[in-house]
Amino acid sequence: MGAHRALKPEDYRRVLERARTHGFWVASDEAYAEVWFDAPPPSILENGLENAVALHTLSKRSAMTGYRSGFIAGDPRLIEGLRRFRPNVGVATPDFVQRAAIAAWDDDPHADRQRERYAAKRRLFLDDFARRGWAVEGSQATFYIWMKAPGGDDVAFVRRLMRVGLVATPGSFLGAAGGGFVRWALVPTVDECREALTRLDAMTGAQS
Repeated sequence: MGAHRALKPEDYRRVLERARTHGFWVASDEAYAEVWFDAPPPSILENGLENAVALHTLSKRSAMTGYRSGFIAGDPRLIEGLRRFRPNVGVATPDFVQRAAIAAWDDDPHADRQRERYAAKRRLFLDDFARRGWAVEGSQATFYIWMKAPGGDDVAFVRRLMRVGLVATPGSFLGAAGGGFVRWALVPTVDECREALTRLDAMTGAQS
């Protein structure tokens, strides 16, 4: 995680140049494209559609994880191939999911409000962690905060959290590069996040 950085437009350009030269496809997972804080992330499609596809979903934008609804945009050749292939191997999306998805995709303001809620919760945690002297990395986007585990043992730190009723993910559970980090998910309400920070005080003996 120490080497974390966001992809830049030139990164996409470099990869797509190779894809177009050597004839392979590049798929960009842009599920979190609307969960950003300082500046919106670039899309692979800003570099043209050829050999590129972007994957989008309502799971993060609209907190509709269980609906399994999204879309693919990009090179018309691949989209046409998918249009022909998909009906033979998939099943139709239920009507109620389609109706909910139409309403969600037609309502951009709710995604903005969702982002504002995540930003408020992120600010609570960043301010609190700074007060404690805890280092944070890789929190420029998404509703996760990656924090260096105090003492360096992410599993031991998460076990301490569980004793006061808090749940976070040891970074090492997500791969070797995550070792020594803890991933916090900002999915509870703002009030629940404040309660979590109060419990942190109880765990660490810190004063608010």
